[in-house]
Amino acid sequence: MYKEVFDDKRQTEMRAFFRGELAKWGYCKSYPKGHLIDPLCCENAFGIVTKGIVAKTIISTHGKEKLLYLLRSGEIFGEMNLLGGGALNYVVKVKEPAQVSFVSKEMLTQAVEQNPKTYEYLMHSMTRKFRIVLLQSTNHLFNDARGRVAEALLRLTACSNEPVQDATDMPMISSSFTQSELAQNVGCSRITVTRQLKEFMNEGLIRIQNKKIVILDMETLASYTDRIQ
Repeated sequence: MYKEVFDDKRQTEMRAFFRGELAKWGYCKSYPKGHLIDPLCCENAFGIVTKGIVAKTIISTHGKEKLLYLLRSGEIFGEMNLLGGGALNYVVKVKEPAQVSFVSKEMLTQAVEQNPKTYEYLMHSMTRKFRIVLLQSTNHLFNDARGRVAEALLRLTACSNEPVQDATDMPMISSSFTQSELAQNVGCSRITVTRQLKEFMNEGLIRIQNKKIVILDMETLASYTDRIQ
């Protein structure tokens, strides 16, 4: 249902370009699992994840967390602050041991001059992230808890962008999410997310395989949601 919103082919091309070409313009750092990447690293640069997975989160003044998205190899963070001006605070936490290439604004300017595709892929990245956040916000507005969890599962499946690993060829969310991470993403409590996932499993709509969620019945999940037409 979201495949027309998220261009898998374009995203795959972008990842390959950022990881294989643009990352060469930056300086690389390695981080262990659980490390918090200092936002000051991106004060005059943006980061390209070249290995591993990092999670981008925003935190309120009262300590509430909102998981925006997971970034895998070839995906970037900090580009909006760098190109848009100003600074919106966020937290980048390493979910799996990662390497990040930090590309300065000066190097980015040179890269764009040499290859205009650099700019095109930057625009693609920012547009995709805008759509993800837009869908998250409308999900919170349009749906009850059951619908929020269902919509999140459908959206995360569409954003997985990797070959299906399930032996029965069913769609799968390629990244493993903890129930706390899903709760942060959906905007519900962890207890609520746990209850909804159990209900979906009992209904035969999903199953858990190697800590990843396999979608067995997308149509029924979609029927629980109210979403953008």
